[in-house]
Amino acid sequence: MATCTQCSSAFEIAPGETALYRDLDVSMPELCPACRRQRRIVFRNFFNLYHRTCSLTGKKIISMYRNDAPFPVYAIEEWWSDKWDPLSYGKEIDWNRPMFEQIGDLHRTVPRVAMVSMNCENSEYCNMAANTKNSYLVMGCVANEDCMYGHIVWKCKDAYDCLYCYQCERCYECIDCVQCNDLAYSRDCDNCSSSSFLVHCLGCRDCFGCVGLIKKQYCIFNEQHTKDAYEQKMRELNMGSRSTVAFAKSHVQNLIVQEIVKSYHGFDCESVTGDYLYHCRKVVEGYDLKNCEDVWHCGTADSMKNCQDCNFCGVPPLERCLQNVFVQGYEIAFCHGCFNNCSRMWYSDYCFSCQDCFACEGLRNKRFCILNSQYSKEEYEKLLPRLKEHMRQHGEWGSYFPPSLTPFGYNETIACEYFPMSREEALSKGWKWYEESDDAEQKYLGPEMTVPDDVRDASDDVTKAIFRCESSCQLYKILPQELRFYRQMNVPLPRKCFMERQRDRFALRNPRKLWNRHCAKCQASIQTTYAPDRPEIVYCEACYLSTVY
Repeated sequence: MATCTQCSSAFEIAPGETALYRDLDVSMPELCPACRRQRRIVFRNFFNLYHRTCSLTGKKIISMYRNDAPFPVYAIEEWWSDKWDPLSYGKEIDWNRPMFEQIGDLHRTVPRVAMVSMNCENSEYCNMAANTKNSYLVMGCVANEDCMYGHIVWKCKDAYDCLYCYQCERCYECIDCVQCNDLAYSRDCDNCSSSSFLVHCLGCRDCFGCVGLIKKQYCIFNEQHTKDAYEQKMRELNMGSRSTVAFAKSHVQNLIVQEIVKSYHGFDCESVTGDYLYHCRKVVEGYDLKNCEDVWHCGTADSMKNCQDCNFCGVPPLERCLQNVFVQGYEIAFCHGCFNNCSRMWYSDYCFSCQDCFACEGLRNKRFCILNSQYSKEEYEKLLPRLKEHMRQHGEWGSYFPPSLTPFGYNETIACEYFPMSREEALSKGWKWYEESDDAEQKYLGPEMTVPDDVRDASDDVTKAIFRCESSCQLYKILPQELRFYRQMNVPLPRKCFMERQRDRFALRNPRKLWNRHCAKCQASIQTTYAPDRPEIVYCEACYLSTVY
């Protein structure tokens, strides 16, 4: 057992974990898995976008970096152009200074791309996006079309206000849903359609307010109806009214208290712990993983093999990688944003199609570089072990970038959603905090208007009005395509801004934390994200399958 140097909790380094550390010649971690994850994702700003100017051309752009960022910020097309050379910012190694100080100097000088957007069309406000069309404010957006307001939405069409959804179409306010159509206000559903207010349902259609059903049709609050009776009752319900939404949510909550759930969400797994795991083998405390094998403490990734402490790696393949965020390739360690089949990369940030680089920023198609300076193969291989030893002497080797190097305030990052902290707590740890100016929130943009209770009472004029979030008092708008979607789905207009709606969705997911419990049926020991004080009845996988199916 080891003791975390940040939170003082005891944590175990399992025998299987030590192999990759040993193979990559990396020191054993001094932080527990949760603190390591927090330290990594404090470098990840998904949701906060700003108007600013391109540092190269002076043109107005949208960026995830504020105007006061300490480095140049280039528009996407300018950053990828040949108008500048990342190697021109190269620095010599100073053996008298800690390496993290030198990396910080480099990070403050090399231009950064305003947004991460690859092969997207009419989706200027989507960050961390790829292969997406006609979408707006979907962060972590992959291969979508006509989607709005979401996070980790992949291969979806007409999905609004969704969180962790995959291959879904015409869905609204859905969380952790896979291959669903015409679904609203639902979570943890697979292959469901033409339904609303479902929780933990599989293969259901034409259902309303149901929990834990499998391959059912014409059910209301878990009671079976005939087709005619179901359709008659649904005609009597006005789904476009806020009062109907409140009524349905209340009844569903009563059903959840009686629900039997499996210890984790997912299927086709072997020897796994964590949650939301699909087609995985030998996973230790993994979350939101697909097709992964031999991984430890990873989250939101696809097709990983023999990796540890990696997050938001949605594009395969990924192999033999250690402590990274948003990388793709082979043998990458302590990096952020290294993509397009990178390999043997160390402590680098936003490098693409690179190999054998150490402590670099913004490189493309380069090899044998250190601090953005070019070396020969022989020089690089001679310097690499010396660099590792230098970092060991300063207590840096084996640790991710320190939080002092993140360009974001803690409250701007995804870490604040998974590890909430107040301003005072963050500052007491020496971490950054972004203080938004009051006039930005109070800026007058047009006539304010009260959100109607019923979507049928919403005229076209609502797209010209300004609304004030009932939770945060932030201003927000309803866009024309958004109004059309609400009318088509027959759902009421939101009374909260995007970020408050997003936080409400996050709150409905189980925390990324495991508790030791016992199966409520056979009393076998299990690890689960269902806390002991939760109302659900938690079974091990074997008991759940034998009981429910």
